[in-house]
Amino acid sequence: MKFRVEAEETIFQGRIIRLVARDLVLPNGRRTTYHIVEHPGAVAIVPVHANGDVVLLKQFRPTIGSEIYEIPAGTIEKGEAPLATAKREIIEETGLRATRWSKIAEFYTAPGFCTELMHVYVAKGLRPASAEGDADEILRPVRMSLEAALRLIRAKKIRDAKTIAGLMIYHGRR
Repeated sequence: MKFRVEAEETIFQGRIIRLVARDLVLPNGRRTTYHIVEHPGAVAIVPVHANGDVVLLKQFRPTIGSEIYEIPAGTIEKGEAPLATAKREIIEETGLRATRWSKIAEFYTAPGFCTELMHVYVAKGLRPASAEGDADEILRPVRMSLEAALRLIRAKKIRDAKTIAGLMIYHGRR
C-alpha cells in the first residue's frame, strides 16, 4: 500500500529515540498526522544452559517504579548488526558468553506508534565472561528452569512482552 509523507517535524530528539509528527496521506486518500517514536531496533536473548535452565534478569525499571523479570536485551547501536548487539548485551547483563546462537523471531514491539523492531535470539554454550554493565541499569541474573519461567508467565509475575514472547517461542520450538 502506498502512502505519502507531506511534512515531518521533530518534536523530541533523545539519546535513543526520536519523536516525530508526520503529516500523511494514507492509502485511502485520507490526510492525518501521526506521532511516531523512531527507535533504532533492539535485541532480546533467551540464554539457555546445557541442562535447559534459562537466565532471566530481575531488573529495576524506573518507568514502572519496580523490578520486573526480563530476558537480557538491548538497543542496537548505530552501524551494529543485531547479532553483535546480542553478543555484547548477554555479557554486559548476565556475565555469560555464548558459543551458539540462533535467531528465533523478530517483531515490532508497538507498531501503532513505534518503529522498534525486536530481534530475538537463543544463546547456548554458555560460559562465564566479564564486562562493564551500563551505569544506569540495576539488574541481577536469575537462573531457573524453563518450566519455572513459564509458571511465572502464567502467574502474571512475568509481564514484559519481549520476555513472554521470547520464552514462549523458544518453548514452542523445543
